[in-house]
Amino acid sequence: MDVRSTLARHHLDVGADYVLRSAGLLSSVFDGDILRGLVFLTALRLSEHAPQDACGERPVRLTAIARSLGLPIETTRRHLLKLQRDGFTLRAAGGGVIARIPERPDIAEAMAANSANLARLSATLELAPAG
Repeated sequence: MDVRSTLARHHLDVGADYVLRSAGLLSSVFDGDILRGLVFLTALRLSEHAPQDACGERPVRLTAIARSLGLPIETTRRHLLKLQRDGFTLRAAGGGVIARIPERPDIAEAMAANSANLARLSATLELAPAG
């Protein structure tokens, strides 16, 4: 095996480890529903770039979330309704949803575990085989 394929294999292994750990964290916070977690993370991420409304919030349109994930509108809507029920999103007065990170012990633990997961990813990439 040459050095490039060894490095590529290392990156694949490290990336897969990170993704699977992240999926486990999403599963733990969202009652085993990883897709609902991805809908939430997408809403949260898109809100960073959304314009502020009159209340200073950054609502995100359902269609933007669905398009970003390649999901049908109705699937996205069902997940957003569950997220609203569980306190992860609010409906904006002018339309769209506002993503919130509820202050709960399980979420704080998952965020700490994610920080450790990112640190592990970074450290493992630094130990990549020389190329």
